[in-house]
Amino acid sequence: MDAGTGLDAGTYEVLRDRLAAQSRMLAERAAALNERRVAAFGSTELTLTGTESIRTEHSCVPRDIVAIGGVLLFGYHVNPGPKPRTAVGDAFALHDRGLNRLPEDAVPGLLDDPAFEREFAALFRYYRGARLRQLRRVEDKLLAVFQTGEKAADIRVLRWALSTDGRAEFLDARGERDHVFPPSHDFTWTEATREDHVLGRHPHISIGGEVFVETVGGTLTVKTEDDTETGAGVYEEPVDEPLQSLADADVAHARVGALILLRVRPYKEDAWRHLVFNTLTKTVVRLDGIGQACRRLPEDQGIIFPGGYCLAMGASKVFDGIDTADLAFERAVRSPNGEDVLFAFHARAAGRNLLLSYNMIRKEIATPLSCHGYALFDDGTLTVLRADADEPSRVHPLQSWQSPYVSDTHAAAAPVGEGPLARVGNADLVRGISDCLSIARAVTDTTPTSAMYETLAASCVRAADSSHWLGESELGTCARPSKRSAPPPNRFSPSSRPSRPSPGRPPTRSPNPPCTSPPSSAASAARHRAPPPSGSSGSPSSGRRRAVC
Repeated sequence: MDAGTGLDAGTYEVLRDRLAAQSRMLAERAAALNERRVAAFGSTELTLTGTESIRTEHSCVPRDIVAIGGVLLFGYHVNPGPKPRTAVGDAFALHDRGLNRLPEDAVPGLLDDPAFEREFAALFRYYRGARLRQLRRVEDKLLAVFQTGEKAADIRVLRWALSTDGRAEFLDARGERDHVFPPSHDFTWTEATREDHVLGRHPHISIGGEVFVETVGGTLTVKTEDDTETGAGVYEEPVDEPLQSLADADVAHARVGALILLRVRPYKEDAWRHLVFNTLTKTVVRLDGIGQACRRLPEDQGIIFPGGYCLAMGASKVFDGIDTADLAFERAVRSPNGEDVLFAFHARAAGRNLLLSYNMIRKEIATPLSCHGYALFDDGTLTVLRADADEPSRVHPLQSWQSPYVSDTHAAAAPVGEGPLARVGNADLVRGISDCLSIARAVTDTTPTSAMYETLAASCVRAADSSHWLGESELGTCARPSKRSAPPPNRFSPSSRPSRPSPGRPPTRSPNPPCTSPPSSAASAARHRAPPPSGSSGSPSSGRRRAVC
């Protein structure tokens, strides 16, 4: 008997097997519903469709690209040399979808505006070493960011207003207030205080009473038990200074769904260490990438940071071979059906981008795209400026990707279907299917703990409340439990045993009393043998040991 749960081992095994069977049934029904959804609405994965190149008249360093309607604006830097003035064509060029060069008036009001030409000429007249650093679309504005000095803050931003009909209107050269990046983290770190210290033989810092951290004794230790009599924990790593007290280290934490993020700086160390504690699996993983930028995944499925991710179900990954230095979060683009989210990170000084596409149903990130710029068209075509080299060249390779990130207007133009799937809508179907698959994976892919079962129960309630249609028969009845056939009666159960006679009453003999001696192994094997040859009696009792009844 388990004192904590009040269940014996046999009862727990039965309940666990039933839960596993129900989770398999839920996964099958959700997968079948997702196949119907894909057949009705379609689903686009991030797929490479081709590799092409932009050719320029002079050798230049590519800086960025951006889509304006159906036109591609290519920004680059040309060494002016002995030229008396820098022309617009030395920094910008327009191309069509086939990468053919277009005249500067192909987009009215963009490069042919007289006010823009005056500001552009004045920029290079007063700042001879000015160079284009980035092209950005911020809502309905286009920003061209030029660096005018040696410091990163020395910038001048030209800006345009973009209309839905593909026209542009130059505003001014004071777009610095629009050139603002969102916060690198969408959560707040909470610093540990003296009130969180738990003293004892092996003191530690309590993080909400769920996890405990200490840096004494020469190691950074993470424990799951509030026990100061032992210094052992679920995670340990050495620190530079072994002689330090509990108050010498700086510790902060943040809660993101089932994950507790820890930020620790031991005594006499300059760099912060970042750990992730999973309250469901009781495991710890070190992910220092969350220090420079970190964002929540949809529905609190985990976190994503430059170069990797960590899921609430326990999976985590860091992509090797990707330069993540100085990357900051720039923006997130969600597909109209809510199935995919594109996270864009940008290094301002180097002009480098990293694109990470996350799928809510598959719970995975597609191939990371490291580039010098990207352009996203209304039909979902993603054009990426390869980051192969920073040397001047006349040929600049581009990649074209098919993506699910179509514009809202493009998605709204799609024909509206009929039936139960169309009644619910693609976005709500994605959310409900994702919740069901997350619940099924939680049963099979996580370590059974009381916290996991509590979270599982809460997830079931939340899924049923947010997706009321899960129980409908037309939509797969994901919210209804599978019907189980009744187990066969146990011949040795108490109900099948002969009743004990009452005092003073003769015992009653059962017409078919159970045998007290089971058949021998030979008899068991005989039942599976081939039929006897002709001439033999073929009696079913032949070859059996006589049972004692």
